[in-house]
Amino acid sequence: MKLYLNDTSPFARLILICALEYNIKEMELIWVDPWTMPTNLLAINPFSTVPVLQLDNGDVLYESSIIANYLTVNSTPATLLDYQRLALGKMLIETAFRHVSLARYSPENATLHPFIARTEQVIKQVLQALSERDLPKFSAEVTPDLASLQLAVALDYLVFRLPNLVEAYLPITVKEQLSYFQLRRSFALTTPAILGVKSRYL
Repeated sequence: MKLYLNDTSPFARLILICALEYNIKEMELIWVDPWTMPTNLLAINPFSTVPVLQLDNGDVLYESSIIANYLTVNSTPATLLDYQRLALGKMLIETAFRHVSLARYSPENATLHPFIARTEQVIKQVLQALSERDLPKFSAEVTPDLASLQLAVALDYLVFRLPNLVEAYLPITVKEQLSYFQLRRSFALTTPAILGVKSRYL
């Protein structure tokens, strides 16, 4: 299999973490910059987004939720709460990424896009409402479910991009739960700093 990714995408990081947690091997990493719409990425994903998973038979999957479900087929949510937690993590990643992208690509000296303030308010509200139930702790020997991995990736992306919001609004109990995920091998091996080095030299 080939995984098309870049070093800062939380969506791509989720797939890498799933692969590590679920012991999926023989995955070749193809580093691309989706913002420049490279031809090799466009050839398999007309949206020019990452991640993209190309299977050995040439079939292609894109969109992180679809790929994650494919890779973790035995981690299907069992309860309504599991589905709610899965949606929570997905929406938090989407909102955080939209916020960062809008701010990053706003023209200099231009009026800020109204969605920037809106997404920041949403992120604050979500962080304040989180509890330990949303992000349960797992021992090192136990593979977390997809909902937990996705929410932890979303929160760690906020730590990376918007640390002031995390510091100000995320309850201390959830910060403690997040720290257990950050110490997992799958998270330690896929930080933007680590992936940035790999993307340059592999």
